Amino acid sequence: MVYTYSVSELCTRIQERITGDVRLHDVWACGELSNVVNHSSGHRYFTLKDSEAQISCVMFKRHAEELDFVLRNGMNVRVFGDVGFYKGRGNVQLQVRSISPDTGIGRSAMELESLRRRLTAEGLFSPERKRPLPRYPERIGIVTSMDGAALRDVIRSLGRYPARIILSPATVQGDAAAQSMISALRALRGRADVIILCRGGGSAEDLSPFNDEHLARAIAESDAPVISAVGHEVDVTVADLVADARASTPTAAAKLAVPDVREIEQLLRNMEDQMTWAIDSHLERIRSRLDYLSRGIEARKMYAILEMRKLRLRDISRRLLDAERSIVDSRARRLEIARARLDSASPLAVLSRGYTMVVGSAGVVCHAVDLAVGEEIRLVFSDGEACCNVNKIEIKPR
Repeated sequence: MVYTYSVSELCTRIQERITGDVRLHDVWACGELSNVVNHSSGHRYFTLKDSEAQISCVMFKRHAEELDFVLRNGMNVRVFGDVGFYKGRGNVQLQVRSISPDTGIGRSAMELESLRRRLTAEGLFSPERKRPLPRYPERIGIVTSMDGAALRDVIRSLGRYPARIILSPATVQGDAAAQSMISALRALRGRADVIILCRGGGSAEDLSPFNDEHLARAIAESDAPVISAVGHEVDVTVADLVADARASTPTAAAKLAVPDVREIEQLLRNMEDQMTWAIDSHLERIRSRLDYLSRGIEARKMYAILEMRKLRLRDISRRLLDAERSIVDSRARRLEIARARLDSASPLAVLSRGYTMVVGSAGVVCHAVDLAVGEEIRLVFSDGEACCNVNKIEIKPR
């Protein structure tokens, strides 16, 4: 019979095997620090890695208090401790009792620093190269994963702003992520006014695609300004540095890309109030001026003022006459058009072309069968009428 372990029993056996192996106690290891967390509890959490592998580490408060330097990502260190197993999460971890700096900085940190220096020398990080974001974008491109929370955060934060959202999906984690994001950026060429490149938080390894040189150059070559929003990581990525703007989170990127709709509405209300105030103030100044003039006119100035007013009145009269002629001409043209339309629909227009209208006792006669022999009828012409009696009726066969 095969015995089936519960998860707790299996983890206990693994823990017993690891803790019972003397070769996993009092071990020394060297590598590069990554994902360093100096917790408020006093514990230190970090990853120790080299070019081929990594292991999670913890240094509890009683040992961390003896540190005489600050742990930072990218440092080369030597650590001493025991390999342990955390049952709660099923993780193997190195429980560090002491740690000391090793010579130099880590390989990945050196490569990243070299890339930053090279791109800085080329001017890719220069503030003068960065483009201003459009004030009211009509098309917003988003480069991110279809399945991530970042996409939902961006769309929710854009809210009621009336822009067209163009999603260019990309992988944002893993070995293929950099090339995927480059393709997504190029797919938006000529289609967006601003582009948001984003993903949620993650470890330094998770965010390593955003330190890719080719991605940095693709961002710089984009025809639209790019906002980089790479999670909650404290370290700044190369994508953040080369982008035209940087936001701490995808939500912040969406708010940076578009103006606040409520602010626009308030701005319009303020402009309306200012225009109303300006018009009222102008009218009040005119009224005050008229009151002043009406009170301040003296007899000896009357003729000069009157002459000026006459000239002004003549000018106004001329303008009014010109305006009146313009209005009359416009109305005349409209009346002529209406008259032509009315005439074209009038029966009199038909009579003027030589036709005659027959009117009997029951009204206008349209068919011969509607007449009776001996009936008195009227023939209506365009210039008069004639009274007749019907002597004979001939019906044309159909």
